[in-house]
Amino acid sequence: MVKFVVDSEWDVILIGAGQNNFALGTYLGKAGLKTVICESRLENGGRLASEEITRPGYWHNTLAYFQDNREVSPPWRELDWDNGHHAEFVSPPVISSLLLSDGGSVSQHQSLEASVTSIKRLSTKDGETWRQVHNRYHQLIRDYLIPYYYRAPQEGATILQKLDSEPAGKDFKRLWQMTPKQVVDELFENDAVKTLVLSQMAIPRGVAVDYGGGGIEVLKLIAGEEKPELARGGSHSIAQVLQRAYVYNGGQIRAVHHVEKILVNDDGRAVGVRLRDGREWKARLAVVSNADPYSTLVEMVGEDYLPRTFTERVKDIQVDEFSYFQVHLALKAPVRYALHEANDSAVGQAMNVNIGPEKPTHIDEMWKEIRAGEFPEHACLHAICPTAFDPLQAPRGKHAASVFMPVPFQLKGKKPEDWVKLKKGVMDHVLKIWRRYATNLTDENIEMKVAMEPYYMSGRWPNMRRGSVWVARKIPAQMGEQRPIEQISDYRTPIAGLYQVGVGMHPADAVIAGSGYNCWRIMKQDLGL
Repeated sequence: MVKFVVDSEWDVILIGAGQNNFALGTYLGKAGLKTVICESRLENGGRLASEEITRPGYWHNTLAYFQDNREVSPPWRELDWDNGHHAEFVSPPVISSLLLSDGGSVSQHQSLEASVTSIKRLSTKDGETWRQVHNRYHQLIRDYLIPYYYRAPQEGATILQKLDSEPAGKDFKRLWQMTPKQVVDELFENDAVKTLVLSQMAIPRGVAVDYGGGGIEVLKLIAGEEKPELARGGSHSIAQVLQRAYVYNGGQIRAVHHVEKILVNDDGRAVGVRLRDGREWKARLAVVSNADPYSTLVEMVGEDYLPRTFTERVKDIQVDEFSYFQVHLALKAPVRYALHEANDSAVGQAMNVNIGPEKPTHIDEMWKEIRAGEFPEHACLHAICPTAFDPLQAPRGKHAASVFMPVPFQLKGKKPEDWVKLKKGVMDHVLKIWRRYATNLTDENIEMKVAMEPYYMSGRWPNMRRGSVWVARKIPAQMGEQRPIEQISDYRTPIAGLYQVGVGMHPADAVIAGSGYNCWRIMKQDLGL
């Protein structure tokens, strides 16, 4: 007998097919609830996007291009995403290489000893400091910071309080609260070593070098459990794994189902959604939104259902100061940094190559230019060629490469949409910088090139308002128990039965499904599951 699924009534409706809703929905399904994910786009996965934007068969990761923290992630373990749903990863031996204009370089490896050896070529003292920082704080990150990420921040605060009883705990918390720039200045003496760290703050970590509380990103980079990996076939293959687990546990997905309104009854409770085509679906227990808080609360709920002071707080959430400019290439041969690789073979084994800044002052200048609305002349390029490690991301014998750089969402004196007509010239400028180091990026090697600019990104991922990748700026006033505002930091909203997840929520990290996992713990308590 065929059993038909009726699309009119569910236990929980989840808005947006991102990693957090996939994780949360899988837990809800395991608890026996009937759930559906409404996704406005045809493609699931949110920022886990791999796209054929140059030529067919060349897969370009257009936002998240690596996975980290997998081995210590509760959702990965508890939902059996690895073994039960066929996730495959490859681990590049070198995480990041900073190239210098004289042909030199310095690299962060997956291996601590290899990182120390690379750094000692520039500074023996800094190499030993790197080792000491790792050994001093590694266990604290594993025992305290990671558990803190996988709790609502109000619950996790008690975990961090216990840090004070550890020999290095108070110093760890002191460095955490500093800016990245202050931390590297305290720890290291060599400018290139400092720049190796600071060049990885904006992309991929989402913080400026002068953000208080950003010091934790430096500690995580040196002493963390991150172990970045590339998903075989591209980042979107992770989304497919999450989707398989969700559906296996009874979840339903409806693509091209844009939620226009969250329905609220006279008692102030979320009871369903209205789709763009006018259909209304009922949610018996809850609605969960993976959209940004402004879209969820101001646009989909509406100001009439919310206290005015609360609405103003939502509107005051500060988005990122920067967005991304991207260039994606379809290549005949992999990117080669001939001079740098001749001097150090690690460069050819790096997942990510950073180009441009050589001193902390160069990064300071980049931020001044971005904040002034200028295209940064002190550019920091983040170049990747994933097919050097995973041949599935391009046709046999061919390669895909990309470069990302932080830029203003809106250039001074321009409209955001002016990026559309400026992007070709900017792409050529970025390629010119890249070619100073990657000498084989010739017209003959490049089969196709495509640029993706901030204005397009803000439409491509509507929750990234003004091209803000992290949705809410990662500054002290918007982190922890205040992320993105204190009234919703426990994933509950003023509307009963409406929950908020996404990168704009704690723990504000990338591909770890932290807010989805934490929201599950809250909903499990609220719904008595």
